[in-house]
Amino acid sequence: MKAVTLLLAAAAFGAHANHDEHESHSHGAHEHGHGHLNLVVDGDQLMIELQAPAADLVGFEHAAKSDEEKVQYAKAVARLQQPDALFRFDPAAGCKLTQQELQAAKEEHDHDHDHDHDHDHDKAASDKHEDHHDHDEAGHADMGAMYTYTCATPAKLTGLEATLFSVYPSLEKLSVQGILPTGQTAGELTPSANKLSW
Repeated sequence: MKAVTLLLAAAAFGAHANHDEHESHSHGAHEHGHGHLNLVVDGDQLMIELQAPAADLVGFEHAAKSDEEKVQYAKAVARLQQPDALFRFDPAAGCKLTQQELQAAKEEHDHDHDHDHDHDHDKAASDKHEDHHDHDEAGHADMGAMYTYTCATPAKLTGLEATLFSVYPSLEKLSVQGILPTGQTAGELTPSANKLSW
């Protein structure tokens, strides 16, 4: 039952994050240096979802084109696959990573969503618009990861330290939302205030 609760909470956070991401594209709220951290603690399970602009995690937001950019992108993905360098917990809680899922920026523009603008123009204008649209969307790419931990002594899990600011120096703040045993929480983490307690 706990796993179902955790998955439902994760789905709710994911839907909210995707809605926010779409809103940021539509309304210009995409902000370099500002990421999002969602977390859920349920029994012995801890789930963390990190989302941030690709510019902060990779160094650019467009599809990797050159060999150098492809190497840089691969390094960014490798860093996301090492959450021990991004977050720290009380060792007494005995939290072990049991699952991770990367939400990497796509190298091609291949998603569908509704637009509120009129598409009744000729083919040449449409092609021109699509090229422009691809450029705009690529300019606002986010990426991130979801991590699930199982903790041997969950009562000792009383917070986390976001050490990712030293890994991603252009990341200036994380907006945090969480569902904890004590209720919901929200806040902000920065390089100088990188600890969240509950």
